[in-house]
Amino acid sequence: MMQKVVLALFGLVFILSCNEVQTPKKPDDFIKKDKMTDILYDISLMRALKTYSVNDMVVLGLQPDSYIYKKYDVDSLQLAKSIDYYSVNFNEYTAMWEEVGERLTAQRDALQFKQNELDSIRLEKSNRRRDSIKKVNMVKPDSKDIKVENDSLLESVSS
Repeated sequence: MMQKVVLALFGLVFILSCNEVQTPKKPDDFIKKDKMTDILYDISLMRALKTYSVNDMVVLGLQPDSYIYKKYDVDSLQLAKSIDYYSVNFNEYTAMWEEVGERLTAQRDALQFKQNELDSIRLEKSNRRRDSIKKVNMVKPDSKDIKVENDSLLESVSS
């Protein structure tokens, strides 16, 4: 009996607590979808750079948040409110992140293609260098085994 009362009370509290969920209103300084997608793309790049090489960011004096705010002429509050607004609109927010993912994949593929191209050029240069070294190191005939016939210099010395 006591379990049923506790369970019913828990269910009632759960149902009542869900009624007061408020979704954020569209902010006055709302960031449009295209610009927000670009911001999310750059944020993703900055996070990847941060996890890959923090030291390079320090050496370059790159501060990801400041870079984003300056590049897109937004402030932290404006960005936070816009992210809150978009995150409640699940389908739109998901579509934005899917576009960011596609752009990141395209960027990765383009860089991989360029890297493969550079690797093949390096390999070709390395092969050419190796071939030229082989030519230099080829066995040369021993000079004492060479017969010199009708050498004009030898004749004049011996005469």
